[in-house]
Amino acid sequence: MVAQLIRLRLALLSNIFSGTRRRALGVTVGLLLATTAVVSVCLRIADLAGEPSSSVRTAVVLSGSAVVAAFLLVPMLFQRSDAMDPRRFAGFGFASRSLAFALVASSIVALPVVAAALFTLSAVVAWSQNAGVAFVALMSGVLGLATCVLLGRLSSSLAAYLLSSRRAREVAGTVGVFVLVILAPAAVLLLSINWGAEGATWAQRLAGILGVTPVGAAWTIPAALAEGDGAGALISFVIAAATVAVLWAAWQLLTTSMLTSTRREDESSEPSALGWFGRLPSTPSATIAARSLTYWSRDPRYWVPLLIVPVVPIVMAVPLVLVSFPLSSYALIPLPVMCLFLAFMVHNDISLDNSAVWLHVVSGRRGVADRLGRVIPVILIGIPLIGVGSVVTVLLANNSSALPSVLGVSTCVLLSTLGLGNLISARFPYAATRPGDSPFTQPQSTGSTSVFVQVAVVVGTLALTLPSIAYAVAAQFGDSEAHWSSLWSGVGVGLLVFILGTLGGGALFNRRGPEILATTLRG
Repeated sequence: MVAQLIRLRLALLSNIFSGTRRRALGVTVGLLLATTAVVSVCLRIADLAGEPSSSVRTAVVLSGSAVVAAFLLVPMLFQRSDAMDPRRFAGFGFASRSLAFALVASSIVALPVVAAALFTLSAVVAWSQNAGVAFVALMSGVLGLATCVLLGRLSSSLAAYLLSSRRAREVAGTVGVFVLVILAPAAVLLLSINWGAEGATWAQRLAGILGVTPVGAAWTIPAALAEGDGAGALISFVIAAATVAVLWAAWQLLTTSMLTSTRREDESSEPSALGWFGRLPSTPSATIAARSLTYWSRDPRYWVPLLIVPVVPIVMAVPLVLVSFPLSSYALIPLPVMCLFLAFMVHNDISLDNSAVWLHVVSGRRGVADRLGRVIPVILIGIPLIGVGSVVTVLLANNSSALPSVLGVSTCVLLSTLGLGNLISARFPYAATRPGDSPFTQPQSTGSTSVFVQVAVVVGTLALTLPSIAYAVAAQFGDSEAHWSSLWSGVGVGLLVFILGTLGGGALFNRRGPEILATTLRG
């Protein structure tokens, strides 16, 4: 049975390039990027051979724990269906124990398992200074690899079993994208750390904690032996072996349950006719968010300004290039500027609704629900922008140590602008372009409210972000600890302003509903 399932696995693997040319090209590019990432990490680990055991321990345990966690989370968050679902073999009369073993054994030919095996070999190379420790690293790596395979099978089958509805899969996929985006800067930060420096103390403490957990125990065994800690190595071995035993028992139980289950996958794959309203929950905030997302995807008054956001940094760079400003320094500026322009789009979003605001007023929706629902599109764009943009920024600037500062300043700009926009737009809305009109037109205004609101949002955001910026500048002049101060101050201030602005704006919306409606109708 094992040989048959392995052949089936190989056949499925060869079919990943089938389909249209666009799909084949996408798969090829994805595999190249994944291969580059895996090789880079493995080379980074293998290069630690000969380094102090504490440095090797930190890098191997943290990286190995991340690999194990990936086998648990990625299938659960991204998988749509499981080609090797045990329920597909229910009609063949296989014993559940034999099928469970065959499915696990055939998983060896999966690409993620091959990547995990390469990481295991790189860990063995990292411990190759001592032949005995290297042999133990190979044996413990087998335990780690077994943990990955079993976790992957459990996660894949549970995802196919539990996430059977279309909505559940969409929610899991959305959460997965955000998890990856948030983890991207953390991965770059881990790869950029000088593991032998005193600044890696926090990473060493984290590695020590993970070493006594199921995700990191297997990778800690050779490190404990290299440091002469026989008792620690024994404890880690017991934890790693027990983890494999528990996972194997859980996989057998799950296989038996799925073979005897009558539950079937939800075949409804067509998108709901309600669009975003059918995809999001039926709560006040989610309903308003669905309407906002519909506007952002269809209304040129929203997506035309959105197209301008990535153009602004290019326009700013032109005069700086003419005066020979260092591009490596300028690379740190575009991301916060893009976050400012992106979040600025909601400062008068309520007026773009025009007469539709009456729905929010007469339905009795709480103002906080209105404030939260309107910022959802910006948050859905802003979080990936910060996660991916911060990595690109430090790579272009050739300064990976600046990653915390970039994250702190950008997060503070985004959240502070949203918080101020939520507050000021409920108190000082002004006439905006009517639905159906050109996004490049602006109605006549007899007062100065529009100028006041726009200046207040921009100046207020800069003032609130000033502490994070100050720490970032200090870090550029040699104070390396200031990078982390910039991160924590930026995230802290941004969250505080966003929460207070949303609550305050909601209270103002509750009190000033009729005045807001009258203002929006003047557009």
